[in-house]
Amino acid sequence: MTPDPFAPPTAPSDDADRSWPPRPPAVPLACRLIMASLALGIVSLLPGIRLPRPDDPLVPLAYTLGAVLVFGGLTIWLAIEVLRGKPWARWAMLTYLALGWWLGGGELGDDFMRSPVLGVIDVACIALEAVACGLLFSGAGARWFAALARVPRRT
Repeated sequence: MTPDPFAPPTAPSDDADRSWPPRPPAVPLACRLIMASLALGIVSLLPGIRLPRPDDPLVPLAYTLGAVLVFGGLTIWLAIEVLRGKPWARWAMLTYLALGWWLGGGELGDDFMRSPVLGVIDVACIALEAVACGLLFSGAGARWFAALARVPRRT
């Protein structure tokens, strides 16, 4: 029998189920915790909270604002990419936060000595970020990212 020239073409389809698994509440919660830490970090820059050391050079306000914009923007961008289910963003966020813990962790004792409020804020920020990373890398957050890794992505 000759093929019907008016029949639609048949070919193997790559239209497998590409639906993403639903995002668990742990992932947005983790991102909100990271944003809360960012907000607390900005509050800690207010005069009277972060007291300068006597030997610290005077830092221009423009430099401080630029650093807040750059690092705050990076934090927000990474949090958005985590919410979008990008596995690399989850790892980049962990690396970024861990670097901050490593660089700032050695200053905690000095921060408490200069300003107990600053020390409490710094510890609270680290705790919020650590809980957020725990939510992203364990439990429902980890299972969601693992399920996303099995879903083929369209290019």
